[in-house]
Amino acid sequence: MSTKRETFEEKEIRVGIVTFHTPINYGAVLQVYALQTYLKIQFPDYNVKVIDFYTDKHDKKYSVFPLFRKNILIYLFQLICTLIRYSKLKNRKNKFKSFVATHLSLTKRYKTQEEFLKNVPDMDIYITGSDQVFHPKAEYKKVYFLGFEKWNGLKIAYAPSFGMSNFTEEIANELKPYLLDFDSLSCREEDGAAFISTVTGRTVQSVLDPTFLLSKNQWSEMAIGPDEKRKYIFIYDLNGAENLVEIAKKIKEKTGYIIICQTQKAHKFYDVDIQLFDTGPEEFAGYINDAEYVVTDSFHGVAFSVFLHKRFYTYIAMPKASTRVRSMLRKLDLQDRIIENEKAHEFEFSGPEIKDYKSTLNAQILASKSYLTESLTFLQKI
Repeated sequence: MSTKRETFEEKEIRVGIVTFHTPINYGAVLQVYALQTYLKIQFPDYNVKVIDFYTDKHDKKYSVFPLFRKNILIYLFQLICTLIRYSKLKNRKNKFKSFVATHLSLTKRYKTQEEFLKNVPDMDIYITGSDQVFHPKAEYKKVYFLGFEKWNGLKIAYAPSFGMSNFTEEIANELKPYLLDFDSLSCREEDGAAFISTVTGRTVQSVLDPTFLLSKNQWSEMAIGPDEKRKYIFIYDLNGAENLVEIAKKIKEKTGYIIICQTQKAHKFYDVDIQLFDTGPEEFAGYINDAEYVVTDSFHGVAFSVFLHKRFYTYIAMPKASTRVRSMLRKLDLQDRIIENEKAHEFEFSGPEIKDYKSTLNAQILASKSYLTESLTFLQKI
């Protein structure tokens, strides 16, 4: 068997990214786009691929049609709404497929964990992350935690998220064997980094989401702006629903800007000026880039608002899942942009305080890039 030095001197370095890359979810698709794009620019001699692990269960979960519910009335209502908006929803799904096909370099597809583990793609470096690939309740742990023999390659975790902050001893014991097998570990949240450090006994860095690896100009260049000429408030809704609309309306009362809402839910009929159902990833970035204000309960909605320097507010729709956004905003001293759960009615708009967080953000971006560079060039020093 060749040594690592011989391996890396005699052939190109192959990098495989393992993450959530195919859901109809703007953050998931754009974070892997950012990571792969950044690596290709920084390491032009590396062959960077996204490992195409995508099961039939994944496909079913992100079907245009709603999953069957025990409450038949709710299911029928959602089904009717989906049929009414089917052409737009189908168009959105096609835009996501086109984006992945055009912008991501993929390996062959693996439809099951068993298929993947029997024929793990031959890479010199495996990177897992970002997104909630480290969630303790997530399926396919042996894929996302890189629970396979690595031969002569490295295992790197870049900005994975646990999606939670309460770690039990049971969770620690279950994940410890996976974590100890990594050559380089980081986490997107400070709580997660502290947990990994406790489990492994290593110093673990908290790094930024991959979307921060690309510059504002790079995102602006790939974004497709809307045709809308009026100034607008952009809502990106995951679970905030009417609370987000209530917040946006209070901004509208003071500014006169129209409200444009992008929601994942076909059965929602919001009292807004424009409701979107067929937006692709580039258009999503464009709507945020051109917005006067952004109101969202999404981590990546906040992330895009931050690095595109937008005025924004984030509503905590699900407190148990708020660690990610709280950690990011705490680092930038932007906690004043948070509206707590069930307190949308208390929100009074006076214009967010304009804070100069660029130097703090740039320092964190530099630290995140340095972590990647050191991790990916480690083998060449062996």
